[in-house]
Amino acid sequence: MSEHLLVIEDSPAIAKVIEKIGLSLGYRVTTAATLAQVRKLLANKNDFFLATIDYGLPDAQDGEAISFVLQHNIPSVVMTGRMDDQTRQKILNLPVVDYITKENAQAYHYLLRVLHNQLTNRERSVLVVDDSLTSRNHICQLLKRRNFKVYDVADGTKALTALEQHPEIKIVITDQEMPGMDGLELVQKIRKLYKHNELIVIGLSGANKSFQSARFIKNGADDFLRKPFCQEEFYCRIMLNIEKLQYLESIESAAIEIV
Repeated sequence: MSEHLLVIEDSPAIAKVIEKIGLSLGYRVTTAATLAQVRKLLANKNDFFLATIDYGLPDAQDGEAISFVLQHNIPSVVMTGRMDDQTRQKILNLPVVDYITKENAQAYHYLLRVLHNQLTNRERSVLVVDDSLTSRNHICQLLKRRNFKVYDVADGTKALTALEQHPEIKIVITDQEMPGMDGLELVQKIRKLYKHNELIVIGLSGANKSFQSARFIKNGADDFLRKPFCQEEFYCRIMLNIEKLQYLESIESAAIEIV
């Protein structure tokens, strides 16, 4: 059975656009235009895989619907026409999948990518390598919101073991500053075993060194983020790298068919 998408939007035109996006991806779609309708829906059943939530509804002008839906453990993407920093920070402080500003048509192209990835990410696993438990847990929580299966280890040696034990891992996110084997050494060892079309590697570092990103990429990483990173940038980088991997996989698959 296809996954169920709940679209909460008081604009009929926008609701129809989101509904079409959901249907095109194979979702079953239910729509609601008010918080009262949402309350009634969730009182009767809750088989929703994902929700898109308009920030301002006629009976919930200040994002009240977001908290209500999250209380029902439904992963949620917030759609908003508000651009101010206060609203943005309020949304980001909640455990939402993402938030999208309704600026132009590109917002709905981005939404399509997010909804698609929520379906396909569960087929891919991510390995987080960081000796800081706090940092590791934070990154793992962000990834789980995006429906990835997540493994985490505290050092490079354990990372290589995890990759051997879990061949379904497609992304490695590694910190640089770790005891024993640091992030750069781990990247070098990974690239002896896995090609870029087999495994994405993203480096992290809290060190204030401008050359760190270049060192990671020259040593085989696909991308780099400086800690503390912006949550939105983190998700965008993950999305772009997953899409790159999918593209490389499709090229390789096509080449095999030709041969």
